[in-house]
Amino acid sequence: MTVAATTELESINIMLAAVGESPVNNLTEGFTLPVDAQQALSILNEQSRMIQSEGWSFNTEIDVTLPRDNFKKVALGVDVLRVDPNIHHHPNIDAIQRGLKMYDRLNNTFEFDQDLICTIVYFRDFTEIPEPARNYITIKAARIFIDRLIGDNNLRAYNQQDEARARAVLLETDTENGDHNLLRGDPSLTNVFDTYSPSNALIR
Repeated sequence: MTVAATTELESINIMLAAVGESPVNNLTEGFTLPVDAQQALSILNEQSRMIQSEGWSFNTEIDVTLPRDNFKKVALGVDVLRVDPNIHHHPNIDAIQRGLKMYDRLNNTFEFDQDLICTIVYFRDFTEIPEPARNYITIKAARIFIDRLIGDNNLRAYNQQDEARARAVLLETDTENGDHNLLRGDPSLTNVFDTYSPSNALIR
């Protein structure tokens, strides 16, 4: 029997079950959710953004060219969580994300003389991320949901153990998918000891 990946609805119901609440039938836009389910959905989305912001192989793109517009400015999509210009391509700028644009801190300007080649971490929809990530996000969100809703230390301790195991599985899967090793590091970089993110490191 084929087992489907965890859906967002299933994750919400796992969180509700953890505090003894009844499950909901759908998350369709326009459908009014009970207050607890609304809070669970909010926490799930919050934790998904936070965990995805770390940068994993499934949501990190290397050597992405960000083009300038007619005013020499570089715009970013709303799904960009982190962006890091490649220092080997751009040694004379210090570009950072500021809102939905790139800003050069070294030269104090939003204008650039060339397109930027960057490593970008994107926010992916729940349906687009692998099962180990869905599982880890769900368990961490459930722990926080329990803590905020009822503050039960026994349930929280149990879910912390589950959370640690789920993160370990995700790290192992991500390392395998990312094709990284301690000697070579990220294939796009000449500097092995780059800033940490799960997508280019073996361990946290």
